[in-house]
Amino acid sequence: MQKKAAAMQRLGFAARQTLVLAASTMTTLALAPKTVILVRHGAVNREAAALTPDGLYGGDVDVPLSERGEAEARAAAQFVADNFGSKVTSVFASPMKRAMYGAERTVEALGASMDVEAREAFREVKRGDWVDKSIEQVSKEYPGEDMQRFLDDYDFNPAGGGESVNQVQARAKKCLLEDVLPSISEGECAVVVSHLFITRSLLSFAEPSTPVAEISVPTASVSTLEFDGDDVSINLRGVKPELSAEDDARLAPGSAET
Repeated sequence: MQKKAAAMQRLGFAARQTLVLAASTMTTLALAPKTVILVRHGAVNREAAALTPDGLYGGDVDVPLSERGEAEARAAAQFVADNFGSKVTSVFASPMKRAMYGAERTVEALGASMDVEAREAFREVKRGDWVDKSIEQVSKEYPGEDMQRFLDDYDFNPAGGGESVNQVQARAKKCLLEDVLPSISEGECAVVVSHLFITRSLLSFAEPSTPVAEISVPTASVSTLEFDGDDVSINLRGVKPELSAEDDARLAPGSAET
């Protein structure tokens, strides 16, 4: 009888442990964060867009990627596939071709059948009359307007319908909260391929007190935002994947344009 009682006690303990482990696993799954993977487009070809060498363009000119920029985009896409794989269930992008190229390569690298979801809210900041003018030209032609004012005064609108930092942040964040995040479940990932100021705007979710100009976002870099309930954190920050060995050997060294 004593042996039987001891055996029953052990079985009861094992059952309780199983229940505890199961509950712990369910809690872990329920609390798994949603991850948004932010990818900036690769280096661009200003000449192909008939822009002056130092001319601003932003969301007003659909500048194509350079050959190096395409290679950078493929490297970023492969990085996302290698590190997040099947957790990625949706891919969003700016409708501009320099971002769409990277988004399409991401879907290909994932081996997924999903479509790229283009969103106007992720278009780069519109520069208004500053388009195709250098920063020096802007200061001369529009007294009181310059890039520093744009970066310091979040409500400043450049001449000719240019957007302010606050306007860009508002549309990008609204789309993320109302469109991107609802598209994924806990433990899943969504990719957003966009631009410098869009990526800066979205990263500011986690660091609202950091000036946008201080948020580093290299071309074709990968950053991540993790949404865990009301908490938002940055896991990866501006990681720039190396080019494939084939592309690295084929392409001459080149600087990344913004």
